[in-house]
Amino acid sequence: GVATIEGMGGDLLDALRSKQGQAHAGSNLPGIRLGQTAGGWLYCETTGETPEDAQAVAEEVASTVETIDHVVVTDPVEMRGLWKIRESSAGTVTRLPDGGEAWPNWEDSAVPPQNLADYLRDLYALMDRYGLRGIPFGHFGEGCVHLRISFDFQSDAGVAAFRSFMEDAAALVSSYGGSLSGEHGDGRARSSLLTKMYSPEMRGLFEQFKLIFDPDRVFNPGVLVWPDEVTEGLRMDPQQRMFEITPVHKFSNDKGDFVNAVNRCVGVSACRSDEGAMCPSFQITGDEIHSTRGRSRILSEMFRGESVADGYRSKEVEEALDLCLSCKACASECPVNVDMATYKAEFLNEHYKGRLRPAAHYMMGWLPLLGHIAHRIPVVPRLVDAAMHIPGVSWALAKIGGLDTSRPLINFAHTSLQKWFRRTRRAGSRAADVASSGKVASRGTVVLWPDSFNNSLGTGPAIAAVEVLEALGFTVEVPDGFVCCGLTWHSTGQLEMTQKVLGHTAKVMRPYLDRNLPVVGLEPSCTVMLSDEVTELSGDPDVARLSAATTTFAALVAPVIRELVDAGDLVPGDITALTQIHCHERSLGDPSDSAALLEALGVAESRIETGCCGLAGNWGFEKGHGEMSMALGERELFPKVREATGEVIADGFSCRTQITQGTGKQAKHVAEIVRDVLAGQGLCVGE
Repeated sequence: GVATIEGMGGDLLDALRSKQGQAHAGSNLPGIRLGQTAGGWLYCETTGETPEDAQAVAEEVASTVETIDHVVVTDPVEMRGLWKIRESSAGTVTRLPDGGEAWPNWEDSAVPPQNLADYLRDLYALMDRYGLRGIPFGHFGEGCVHLRISFDFQSDAGVAAFRSFMEDAAALVSSYGGSLSGEHGDGRARSSLLTKMYSPEMRGLFEQFKLIFDPDRVFNPGVLVWPDEVTEGLRMDPQQRMFEITPVHKFSNDKGDFVNAVNRCVGVSACRSDEGAMCPSFQITGDEIHSTRGRSRILSEMFRGESVADGYRSKEVEEALDLCLSCKACASECPVNVDMATYKAEFLNEHYKGRLRPAAHYMMGWLPLLGHIAHRIPVVPRLVDAAMHIPGVSWALAKIGGLDTSRPLINFAHTSLQKWFRRTRRAGSRAADVASSGKVASRGTVVLWPDSFNNSLGTGPAIAAVEVLEALGFTVEVPDGFVCCGLTWHSTGQLEMTQKVLGHTAKVMRPYLDRNLPVVGLEPSCTVMLSDEVTELSGDPDVARLSAATTTFAALVAPVIRELVDAGDLVPGDITALTQIHCHERSLGDPSDSAALLEALGVAESRIETGCCGLAGNWGFEKGHGEMSMALGERELFPKVREATGEVIADGFSCRTQITQGTGKQAKHVAEIVRDVLAGQGLCVGE
């Protein structure tokens, strides 16, 4: 009565939990839910004429394994979550829990199911003998085992050990009446090992049959008949490092090596799915080269220097990376956490080294510094904002700046956040007034991060955040000087400049860090850059301190709002909202903090599920990207915003811009939602 039996080794969960955003994956698996460890799991799926029939069969199957922990799952959502763990196995186990690499050469063996347990025990013993590690998974009901193994392909001794292991493994599986390849075919990986499985007479018949159809021996050379050796054509051999460089990023999880990072991709093809946020450009074009996998492959070919011969100067690679939005979805949704945004930044940095860049790299990449300078000169911000919206003038500015002329330009704040704060706030005065009123307790001092978007372009969310923080008893300070996370330089591949900006920022922030003050971020992309990525670019200890001190507005405010609600000092509202989670927060941040904040406020939230809004910072403004940018918005975001009757929430400046330009509606930052709720109950008074 069992339709499917799938298996996974116990180490797989450790490997999965070592991946970005997967720290609590599999908490409902048998054993794990009881705080135990497990040697492995079997998924047994049952069917029936009705769900009740299927459940009855499942209960009967479960009763046969009473000596081990088990669970019967009937909820479709929970079932899908469990299946997703198994489906991601092929990618998950290519990186072991400690970050070590594992490869799929012995990855498809199969034995009669009744021999599977003995075969697995002997296979583990064989790996132990060679000092190798690997995590099995597969179609255990059919006796088929997939496995990635920690072969060393970087040394002659490692390659020799690989050859010897493959020969011994082939003999082992054959001794159990099994096959080298239960599902995927022998190919170049295993064809030369067929001597362990078939007699000379049988292989002679194979050759005769092949010659009937291929007398000149031109079809599919090196496979099955007259096979290549298992050590020929290894993608990971030293030849792959023809154009290797010392990257700017540390690549801490890849031994400091860009090639190792690209080799994470083993072609699982999760990036070709229509589900989830990965990969936006592939979801529009359907073209393999615009998938995460396709881009990884062309980068790998670039390193090898054969079919892509120009190295980092390659126009082919630049074109393949051009439609990468740097949305970071692959960094979490890819089973092996391929981070194409980082790879693109490294490529562009080297591609344009010593050369003139596209105009958009200067216009958009240097926007934070240009905005800071403009706001230091009276009248200039108003003139800039006006010029950006005068027909003809705005078109000329876009043309000169290498931007897509099909979409409007952004707004430019007439007064920066920093200048507004200097004019309207005496440090601590508002918080002191609030605390003295007795309504809320004094909660200490926080630093509000003046990211370039909230400081120079649209100050509304930041002003709302200041008002909320002060109303809740915090003393707010805003750095007075140029600070930046370097995001726009990073996304345009200007990595040395990113490092310089971070070094300057660390000096400005040092007095605040010496006081151990939390740094509150409002813009998700900048907050993620500070909290997650800057330490990969800089070894400055102050940069590391800034990263550790950074938190989100929602993470800071949510427990305070919950405290007020529980105490009866704040009545939750009756609000509905559609939320667009910023792609960087979705991938590398923690959206649960915003969800907890909205729940405490009484906001009934529904979410956009397709990830990136389609603007993606500078990407959607760059020449040639406008049409696809809007098409990405039409996947789900624009239609749902048009239908929304409640609030539309988008913490990202790019997301709010995309929503306005695509639908005409105005989205709010969560800080503005909190401010409105507090103000409605007399707990927050604006200017």
